[in-house]
Amino acid sequence: MDNQRLIVTEVERSAIHDGPGLRTVVFLQGCPLRCFWCCNPETRPIRPVLLHNGKLCLGCGACVSLCPNAALSLSGGKVAVDRLACRGCGKCVDICPVGANAMSGREMALRDILDVAERDRAYYESTGGGLTLSGGEPLMQPSALALLKMAAERGLSSWLETTAFVPEAVLEEAARYADGFYVDYKHPDPEALKKATGADAAVIESNIRFLMEKGANITLRTPVIPGFNDDREVLRRCLAFSASLGLKKHVLLPYHSLGRGKYEKLDLDYPMESVPNMQAGELEDMIAIGANMGLEIQIGG
Repeated sequence: MDNQRLIVTEVERSAIHDGPGLRTVVFLQGCPLRCFWCCNPETRPIRPVLLHNGKLCLGCGACVSLCPNAALSLSGGKVAVDRLACRGCGKCVDICPVGANAMSGREMALRDILDVAERDRAYYESTGGGLTLSGGEPLMQPSALALLKMAAERGLSSWLETTAFVPEAVLEEAARYADGFYVDYKHPDPEALKKATGADAAVIESNIRFLMEKGANITLRTPVIPGFNDDREVLRRCLAFSASLGLKKHVLLPYHSLGRGKYEKLDLDYPMESVPNMQAGELEDMIAIGANMGLEIQIGG
């Protein structure tokens, strides 16, 4: 287990919105979904991904000759990236004189990840916090389960932020060590969900019920996306699913465009370009609707 590693996008300390108390959030590469509003598109592959900032690029070509896969070329005085050829080796990062190249994802040993988390143990103990694994979908990397086990052995509380679109056996193993789960519940209609994300609603709902049967501590979260699931009847059905499970809380996450800049760095069009950010006040009416179902509705966070 000592040589097991994970491809980590970011380690965020002192987080307050990813589980109880103060937390260290470890974001992992890899996601099985293709949500059109995704704010972390760089996390989709289970490998490091090159982020190229064309606005910073000087077009000096220093990185072009260095690329072992001939994925970089000069076009119109700027570096162009062949995304099919790029393997995310990162050799172009250090040589860039202006920092136009950066990597999403780096390998980290499990013990090193936990050593970072251990730095804030005193804060966890005073606030009821701990470690949170997020993504992407953190359970796409098998070593995530080993990390949860090691955290439990060190006496660190852990939570998971998951799509639940993973094999049931993986969730069963995760439930042995994790103290809680935030599970995305994006849409109650299977066809709408499949079209927008590629997910199978039957798998997700079955896995949520499975976790409930295992006695897992679950909170469902719905990212509210204009034109996809912001219709009040759709949202009411999302809340009704929580209520049917006997849950007492449901989180609604208003759409934001914080990931817009990443699309340009990945040479992708941003599909939500004309959609304004949602404000928390736009969802306040859902608080009363949830209350009638016996649910506390949290907006944002």
